[in-house]
Amino acid sequence: MSWLSKGRLGRTWYERQRRKFQAAEDFEDFLLVTWDSCRFDAYQQARTPVLDRYASAKRGWAMATYTLPAHQAMFCGFLPHVFESEPFYNRYVQQLWRISHRNVHVKPLVTFPEGTDNIVRGFRQRGYATLGVAAMDWFASPSTLQDGFDWFRVTGTRAREQNEMLIGQIGRRAAGGPCFAFVNYGETHSPFRHEGMGALDDPVAKKVSLSRLFNQQGVHNGGQLDPQLFQRQVECAEYLDGQMAELIDFFIRRGRPTTVIVCADHGECLGEQGLYGHAFYHEKVMEVPILIFRLNALPHAVPELSVVARRAAS
Repeated sequence: MSWLSKGRLGRTWYERQRRKFQAAEDFEDFLLVTWDSCRFDAYQQARTPVLDRYASAKRGWAMATYTLPAHQAMFCGFLPHVFESEPFYNRYVQQLWRISHRNVHVKPLVTFPEGTDNIVRGFRQRGYATLGVAAMDWFASPSTLQDGFDWFRVTGTRAREQNEMLIGQIGRRAAGGPCFAFVNYGETHSPFRHEGMGALDDPVAKKVSLSRLFNQQGVHNGGQLDPQLFQRQVECAEYLDGQMAELIDFFIRRGRPTTVIVCADHGECLGEQGLYGHAFYHEKVMEVPILIFRLNALPHAVPELSVVARRAAS
């Protein structure tokens, strides 16, 4: 936020500009949850009764092939893209968060001024508590992925503890105001394990050990999907669906309108054409689930085209 916006007159001008270029009028909470490495087809196969109550997953296309750039894109307002004419899923219909208003005929839900470093910092500058917790080491300090957060912790793959920590921080830091909350779960990332699984001597997990992933050939050799690995990711997706219940219930109890985004940052190859893991371009790395829904309020209104856009479409 510039020096001009810090004074009373500047704040009034800033708020008028904000309303002019965005669809949202009131502060509401936002919760962004990423299931690291979760393939779209694995999510489809999983039983997800918690999230099914709120939305059906759509097939999105990831913005990048591994954790760091995929989350950087999301924190700049670029969620996985869905090729359907639906707001938020397709940013060309309506973008959920956007930095700058230039050349957009449909108002995004939330717009931040040109020059804002990322949407997390933008929310923080608006008075939001910005709180995050992540499983993957890409988030560990020093990391650009922590930029803009008031509070952030990297825990490793422990979804239940992540929920407890985030809920506790929201209660302390955002009891009377809005928050932007972020969770990166790691259970759907290799080696595909979650709390409560059996012995650590796990032959399925050994198939995707780091030593094997980092030393594979990286060429197409006609291999096929490994059904054991696929089923293990399905099981981890089912586990995370159960963990989502606690988060959703917490935001419902807060009573504030809340927009929730659940998606994967990228997918995973599990033997197709002899490939394992991610960080390369492949259909199964790029296909991800994405769900967007709202709590404690009606869905957001369908956007109206501006006069300029209506003329262009006619």
